[in-house]
Amino acid sequence: MIRAYSERPLVGAGFVGWMAAGVPQMVAWASGRACFEQRSIVWCAAYGSFAIAFHLATRTLTSRRWRAAALAGQTVSALVALAIGSSGYEGVLLCVVSGESPHVVAEKAGFVWIIVQTVAMVAVDLCSPYRGRATYLSAFAYAGFQLFAFGASRFAVREAQARAELGRVHAELLATRELFADSTRTAERLRIARELHDALGHHLTALNLQLELARNIADRQAKGPVEHAHALSKELLIEVRSVVSAMREEASLDLSGALQTLIAGIPHPRVHLDFANDLRVEAALAHTIFRCVQEALTNALRHAGAENVYLSVAIKDDSVAVTVRDDGRGAAQLRVGHGLSGLRERIEGLGGKMEVEAQHGVGLTLRALLPARAGAP
Repeated sequence: MIRAYSERPLVGAGFVGWMAAGVPQMVAWASGRACFEQRSIVWCAAYGSFAIAFHLATRTLTSRRWRAAALAGQTVSALVALAIGSSGYEGVLLCVVSGESPHVVAEKAGFVWIIVQTVAMVAVDLCSPYRGRATYLSAFAYAGFQLFAFGASRFAVREAQARAELGRVHAELLATRELFADSTRTAERLRIARELHDALGHHLTALNLQLELARNIADRQAKGPVEHAHALSKELLIEVRSVVSAMREEASLDLSGALQTLIAGIPHPRVHLDFANDLRVEAALAHTIFRCVQEALTNALRHAGAENVYLSVAIKDDSVAVTVRDDGRGAAQLRVGHGLSGLRERIEGLGGKMEVEAQHGVGLTLRALLPARAGAP
């Protein structure tokens, strides 16, 4: 869709072309060089219908199928105006359609569209009783204009797609770096917690036993200080165990921040994130969920032609449920590639399961259910 690629100048140029195609005919009526007849009403209706269909295809409609229907309506309106008008400038409208087609249909379909328009224009120039002179040769000139508009527009689409792909890859890099840094900090906290437990904790336990033994054999004069030292060692041991427990509980990764960083670099399609606020996941599970979302977003961006992607990460009993759904074109028969196959293997390696549903014209839905406490993959 043109709006999705922020091609506002191209849309503005389309409306300028629409005005340029109609002004000569209107000036001819106003100056008296052409009579405003009953067929002129049909011309005005076709001319106005073109503008409405152009607006719908570029600024309003979101479904690719409906945008293609609006594009076909523009072609029909342009041909009707060309058949009835006398200025011959109505062919500019077909150039507008050609420049618009790369944003709506595939490249091959757009090229075929231009051929059909050119053939129809020749037929109109040859058969229309309202054409004042044989102007069918102008169809070949307009064919060149159409090809130029199509090529320029296709170049703009490819450049926008390249920018979007670069933004996506950059966002993935930032999100992966953020998740990796968080993993490094978490691993360091766990290492320190283990050292505190294994080294300091064991020494304090041994010290506590020795002080208890000293308290039992100490005389009356030394018994008070020994008991005080024994109580302090017990309190210190409790504090160490409390610190170790707290560090282990804080060992979860900031998965939500990594996903938000990933989403921020994808301007289109629009991603709607629903993340459970109380969700805390271990490193292995966080990386698996991140790869799951990454693969689903890549498919939606490259293949689905979606306008919206709905992402949900929620707690379900003792499991983490990940759902990614897009409103793209879907598929009548799903072909599982290497990306989805590898993702399924990763999820099943953690004891989870994954399913993918696709329906033509509805979109694709990926669901993954993983255990909340996953071991290392």
